[in-house]
Amino acid sequence: MSDLAHTDVSTTPPGGTIEFGVLGPLRITSGGTELKMTSPRSRAFLALLLLNPGRQVSLYTFADAIWGADLPQNPRRAVQLCAVRVRAQLDRIGAGELVVTCPDGYRLDVPPERTDLGLVEARLREADAAADEGHTERELAAVTLALALWRGDPLADVPSDVLHREMAPGLREQQLRLVERRVDILLRNGTVADLVSELTTLTARHPLREGFCGRLMLALHRLGRRGEALDVYHRFRRLLREEFGTDPGEALQDLHATILTSRPDTGPDVARLPLPVPRELPSDLPSFAGRTEQRTALDGLLAMVDTSPGPVIGVVTGTAGVGKTSLAVHWARGIADEFPDGQLFADLRGYHPGQALSAHRVQSRFLRALGVRGENIPTDPDELTALYRSTLDGRRMLLMLDNAGSADQVRPLLPGTAGCLVVITSRDVLISLIASDGAHRVNLDLFSLTEARELLTRRLGPRRLAVEARAADDIIAASARLPLALAIAAARAVIDGDTRLSVLAAQLRDGLDAFDTDSATTDVRAVFSWSYRALSADAARMLRLLGLHPGPQVTMAAAASLAGLSPEEAEVKLAELARAHLVIEQRPGRFALHDLMREYAVELAAAEDAGTDRDRAVRRLLDHYLHNGYTAINVIDPMLTGEGPADALPEVVLEKMSDREAAMHWITAEQEVLVSILDWAADAGFDRQVWQLVWVLVPYFDRHGNSAQCVKCLRAALKAGERLGEPLMRARAHRGLGNLYFRTAQVEDAERHLETALALYRDNRDEFGEAHVEMGLAAFREHQGRHPEALEHALRALELHRRLGDAGSHANALNSVACCYIQVGQHQLALDHGRRALAAFRELKAPDAESAALDTIGDAYQKLRRFTDAIDSYHEAIRLARQTENRAYAARSLINLGDTYEAMNDPDAARRAWREAESIVEEIRHPFLETVRARLAGSAARNGSG
Repeated sequence: MSDLAHTDVSTTPPGGTIEFGVLGPLRITSGGTELKMTSPRSRAFLALLLLNPGRQVSLYTFADAIWGADLPQNPRRAVQLCAVRVRAQLDRIGAGELVVTCPDGYRLDVPPERTDLGLVEARLREADAAADEGHTERELAAVTLALALWRGDPLADVPSDVLHREMAPGLREQQLRLVERRVDILLRNGTVADLVSELTTLTARHPLREGFCGRLMLALHRLGRRGEALDVYHRFRRLLREEFGTDPGEALQDLHATILTSRPDTGPDVARLPLPVPRELPSDLPSFAGRTEQRTALDGLLAMVDTSPGPVIGVVTGTAGVGKTSLAVHWARGIADEFPDGQLFADLRGYHPGQALSAHRVQSRFLRALGVRGENIPTDPDELTALYRSTLDGRRMLLMLDNAGSADQVRPLLPGTAGCLVVITSRDVLISLIASDGAHRVNLDLFSLTEARELLTRRLGPRRLAVEARAADDIIAASARLPLALAIAAARAVIDGDTRLSVLAAQLRDGLDAFDTDSATTDVRAVFSWSYRALSADAARMLRLLGLHPGPQVTMAAAASLAGLSPEEAEVKLAELARAHLVIEQRPGRFALHDLMREYAVELAAAEDAGTDRDRAVRRLLDHYLHNGYTAINVIDPMLTGEGPADALPEVVLEKMSDREAAMHWITAEQEVLVSILDWAADAGFDRQVWQLVWVLVPYFDRHGNSAQCVKCLRAALKAGERLGEPLMRARAHRGLGNLYFRTAQVEDAERHLETALALYRDNRDEFGEAHVEMGLAAFREHQGRHPEALEHALRALELHRRLGDAGSHANALNSVACCYIQVGQHQLALDHGRRALAAFRELKAPDAESAALDTIGDAYQKLRRFTDAIDSYHEAIRLARQTENRAYAARSLINLGDTYEAMNDPDAARRAWREAESIVEEIRHPFLETVRARLAGSAARNGSG
């Protein structure tokens, strides 16, 4: 059977007027002929499009509306078949092109005046305009025409539980409000007699609607039927008591009291009519997830309403797409019944690409919603605000002001009375509202991993997530835990129900393009753009440049260097970005961009900034970390050798590190950033800067026992040297790897790298590098037990450094020779060389190296059985190592101290020293751990205690 039953289609003129209706059974007319769709699913499909004219409806929404919980095996395909069928049917009357295919759904391109919903809106605009101008007859005519468009129960023949649950109630409420408005106009005009019968019928059909009850009471009273009016009130009051245990609202009680004491000819004016109770909150999201902490904070605001002397104000702040409106609506829906006088809602469009709504415009709309006639609404701003606050006075109301752009936009909308709660959402912190109006801030960050998983579970179901748990985490990571991006990803997963989550996760790695929709309110890039356009020019430039920073955080000084500004100027720009929640101040003075915002900033920089400007910003950024990093390392360890960076650009901020504590604080705080900079510089081809950064990071990670990071850095240095064709760079990287592998007991790798380094230095006649490798080989051979060879290497290093004249390297060589003399039994020579090394280190003010020399001297004293002197030396070595936070050195000297106590036959003191060493090497995962545990086990075996 054909899905489209009609009469005489052949007579329909091509391009004839086509009209649609949902205010009753689904209606399609063309050229005066009514067409009917007999397929239930086709009716549901077309009805959903009509309820969203000109807007895309997603495939997921179609599937939910048409099939509900009983989804077909392939929802996407089933929806597409519905679209093909409806389009084919409409083609028969020349209207198939009205159903337009979109990237993720369909829309109906039909002018509003061709739908009954659009006509209702047009008539309402006419009525509002007439009311504003005081033309009662025109207002009545427009309202009457609007009511005539209802042909019965909305969507009467559309078989969709979702549409009847979510859309039809709102349409019915709109019809009832129009009826009430028509009655009010007639009451104002004195047309009372004919209304009693109509209102009696309406109260019978809607017995719990207070507005109809009050209007019937007023009409009866105007006709002198006071007793009947009071009877209507008493019946309504009993019904409320029996059904809900409550009393009528204050307005109806006031009308009842007035009728009790008034005569018909001096009875209450229509202004005493029970005013409407607006219920304007948007619908809640069924998949709302997380935000427990923030909901608790909002609950705290609700608890304040009954005790606060004025309105309670909450400001929900956060970055674009973080879910401020979703949270506010979800929470407000749950507590709406606490505000029996109604709930008002306005999207202030503070960050909308169009013009933001003025406070006065919103005041006028709210007043009309509260029952104030248009002709009574003043145009003078001060009078309007006064009337607005007077109308709210004494009412217990919830106001939700969404998407506020500034405190000035919001302030005139605040009630002046207690009992009201105002919830504001904004990307700006609205500091002045908090400072001067007592607002309470509720801040939203990105989803936690748990919250993100909860959202995916609600949208996709626990079974699907359990099957691909890792892919779900990949989707969360690609979405940067931004709720809007995650919701888009979840919607795609629902629509493409047969697609594996791992495939979707791979698609989302394309970044912002993967979160593109054809709606400006849900497209991530578009939503970001609204905040960006609201920035000052300088703050916008700062955001673009921050996209060039690889993260994870940037300080005020680094941002200043990046932008070529003073720290004071950078602070102002970052503060503006933080107020707009485009950057996140994770800790005081440390700012971050989430991954999608970073990608957006990079796009903006590429589009708006010249390549030369971006290149210079990158150079300033590298200079900032290189120069400050080298300063920090040289303050911490003056023995650092190696090529330093060239002169910094003049705009680079060089931070003050006057002492070792400040230097250690800087590099500890920046270690993650420095590693990110290193990786980014390697990928971008900044090989010389990579090489230089390595010699900032390796000394830091080495002193903290982080061998894995040291290896990573040194390998990066080796690759940079290879790409640059610099053999001496390669030699130093091989030397560093050889020493590191030696300390981590990877003997073959250590020997290979050290021998390679030695050959490269000799081939390139670099005696300085050769001397350093000789020292490394000395320590390596010593570890292998090849002590005479170790001494030969150490002596060659000492001679080279003596000839080269570098005091620090010469002192290191003296200490190396001392260590080797100990191993070949030349203890007095070891002591002499160790003392010379110590004197040189003290002159150089190198406490790390002093600690190493004191440890060597302690070893020499121990071999000479001068135990007291050995203990003194070890204690001083430990003190200096702790002072410089060199835990590896401290552990080594503690082990040697324990050995000395053991040689003195003091096992308790020995175990105390070894246990202290054990706690250190356990924490830093140092190879000394096996050594110290062997000593503790041996002591326990010898002395029968743990």
